[in-house]
Amino acid sequence: MIKVYFDGIRKQILSELDNATQKISVAVYWFTNEALLEKLMNKLDSGLSVEVIIHNDYINNRESGLPFQGFINKGGKFYFSNSEHPMHNKFCIIDDKVVINGSYNWTYYAEDKNRENVLVIKDEQTVLEEFSLEFERLKSLTNLVDDIRVLTKFEVDEFNQLKARDYLANDIIYRAKDTGRNDIVDEAFQLAPGNIEVQQRAVDLSLTKKWRLKHSIGTSLMHDRYLIIVPKGKMLPFSDVKIVQTVSDNQRSSAATIHYGENTKASLNKQFAEIELMGLPPKPAGEAKIKYTVTVDIYGVLRIEKMSLDNGRCAPVTKKITGLLEEILE
Repeated sequence: MIKVYFDGIRKQILSELDNATQKISVAVYWFTNEALLEKLMNKLDSGLSVEVIIHNDYINNRESGLPFQGFINKGGKFYFSNSEHPMHNKFCIIDDKVVINGSYNWTYYAEDKNRENVLVIKDEQTVLEEFSLEFERLKSLTNLVDDIRVLTKFEVDEFNQLKARDYLANDIIYRAKDTGRNDIVDEAFQLAPGNIEVQQRAVDLSLTKKWRLKHSIGTSLMHDRYLIIVPKGKMLPFSDVKIVQTVSDNQRSSAATIHYGENTKASLNKQFAEIELMGLPPKPAGEAKIKYTVTVDIYGVLRIEKMSLDNGRCAPVTKKITGLLEEILE
């Protein structure tokens, strides 16, 4: 039996969740609706197994968002999809008897603004089995989360997969793959110059030249220690993110020099840049958090940014490092 709904979708979903007696599995891209999460929490309290897969972005994962950590603490299984392969489904399986599937994200926007639809499918065994298999596959491709690191307002744009510029750049890459037109790949790079994932996709599909680092790149630490942030031999493009914290009480700045080389002492490697983040909030040692983002793009442009997760202050540095690269000939 299949029924279609174009209006009152949230009410219908709540009604079906009310009838659940054993297990609920939810896979939706965006989830902001309090009533729907409250229903899932109530079902956990009643002893049901409840699993949720959503995308890890600022819409879902922010301080003022839904209390998904509370869902986890009650025993719910919670999964985040990442920006490389965003989970964009919108379906729910109830007791292996009912599937709710359609365009509807579990958000207020979907309920009150968009024109949406869902199908409520019951007693269609083949369809139910296919959705159950897909849910298990999605779990294997996402990350089970026990402790959520809530994104700050300064990270609002970092995991947004629906930007038109980035979407088109990816589309061009897949067009190049499908048509064999490697000449259009550079158009994608120019359209989204900061999108490392677009460049990585082109490399993985053998649509562009391949480069790697001849030397490690690192940053100075206290007492002339040297922390490698991009190891020697790494393929381009490269990206990495680290969360660090202050090392002294009321520390107001964080400064470092950037080098290339392999020596464990920073001063014995070749220095080529400096970076200093000013205006850190006066907090006890270890409480002020700093996000360190490092990328090297396909053109050999190194970008390092230090950002305070407490107040959004940033300190970027950009350097061309083509002399540190070597082409890989296949």
